[in-house]
Amino acid sequence: MKRTRRNSGFSLVEMSTVVGIIAILAALSFAALDVLPQRTRLTGGALEFAAAISSARSHAYGRNHRVVLLLNAGTEAIGNPIEYWVVVDPWSNMTATLKANPDWKTLNDLKPGPPAPAGSEYPLFDSGHFNPSVRVFDKGFVEAMGRVAHKGCTAELKGKIALARGPTEGTSTFPPPFCFVPNEKGCTFCTGGGTVPYRGAIFFEPDGTVSFTDALGNPPLNGDGSASISFRPMGGGGPESVQAVVITNTGIVRTFSAYR
Repeated sequence: MKRTRRNSGFSLVEMSTVVGIIAILAALSFAALDVLPQRTRLTGGALEFAAAISSARSHAYGRNHRVVLLLNAGTEAIGNPIEYWVVVDPWSNMTATLKANPDWKTLNDLKPGPPAPAGSEYPLFDSGHFNPSVRVFDKGFVEAMGRVAHKGCTAELKGKIALARGPTEGTSTFPPPFCFVPNEKGCTFCTGGGTVPYRGAIFFEPDGTVSFTDALGNPPLNGDGSASISFRPMGGGGPESVQAVVITNTGIVRTFSAYR
C-alpha cells in the first residue's frame, strides 16, 4: 500500500485566525495598561489624602492643639495639581485668618493675626500634592453612581445612624452606615467648582471632633455633620473610576469607589 505524506503546516485560515486573536489581546492589554496607571495614581491620591486627615486628627489629639488641613484643588478644567497643607493652629484663629484672606492660594498667603505675635506663622506639620492627572470630579459622587440611592439606605436605617453629630441628610449614595454623607458636588465643604479651584479647610480639635469651612471660613450649608470630596483620573476611565473620601465630624474617614 502506498503511503501518502500529510502536510504538517498551517492553512491560511488558521494563521489569519491566530493573528486576529493576538491583535485583539494586544489591543485590550494596551488599553488596560493605559488606564491602570491612572487608576493607580488616583487610588494612591485618595488614600494619601485619607491618611493625611487621620494623621491630622491624631496630631491634634496627641499635642492638645487645634490642627487644620487646608485644601486647594484644581478642577477638571484646571491643570494645577491638588495641594494640601496640615498646620497647627495654636491661637485658634485660622477661621478669622481665612475670612481676612479670601483669595488665598497657598499657606504663604495666610498670616495669623491677633492674638498671634506679629510676624508669626502657622507651624507646618505636613504638606503634599497629588499627581497632576488626579482631579476633583466636579459633579460629585452621586453623579458617578448614576444618582441611584444605595439599596441599603432605607428610611428605617437613617433614624438609627449615630456616626456623626448634627445634620444627617445626604443623597443616600454611599453605602450604610454612611447614607447621610452629602455628595452632590466635588467637594461638599469647599468654595469653588467649574472653572474655579476648590478650596476649603478641615478643623481637628483636641477632643477628637472635626468641623469644616469653605475658603472664606464659613461652615457648609449642610452643617458640620459630615463631608466628602470626589476624585477622578484624567485621561483614563469615566465616572466609574471616581473615588470619594468621606469625613464625619466624629473623625471617621473612609474611601469609596464608584466602580460597580
